[in-house]
Amino acid sequence: MKNVILILLLIVFAQNSHAATASLKYSTGFLLEKVLEKKRLVKRADIPEPKIYFSSKTPLKQFQDAIEKQWGFRPVSITNAFAVNNNEIYIMDDADYYSKLGRCMDDSLVHEYVHYLQVKYLNWDLNDDSLEWDAIDIQTEFRSAYCPI
Repeated sequence: MKNVILILLLIVFAQNSHAATASLKYSTGFLLEKVLEKKRLVKRADIPEPKIYFSSKTPLKQFQDAIEKQWGFRPVSITNAFAVNNNEIYIMDDADYYSKLGRCMDDSLVHEYVHYLQVKYLNWDLNDDSLEWDAIDIQTEFRSAYCPI
């Protein structure tokens, strides 16, 4: 009987021990506007904004299908990424991840918005490693200004 109760308690605990989700501090419109400012670009109505998916609400298969051709493999988990062909941004929303790194989820979205603008507005090739540094620089500046610890 004790074993049955212990097993039931473990099941209940496992079902209720989902990781806490982070949320954006700012609107997606504000975040995109900040990136446009940093890139010295003007928002274009003829270029659709990317759809944003959060890891806690997105099936892994959807992410894998969206990113496999771009990365050349099927990731085992959802990470922060801009899926070029689908015009989709995937963002991890695990609160522990951001708190451990002293970050906010907004700076991750800013990073992916940089990649969106690089590809969709500037027609740059994401295979150029310097584009990652550009995204990191803008992300870091945003974090310093808007995501104080």
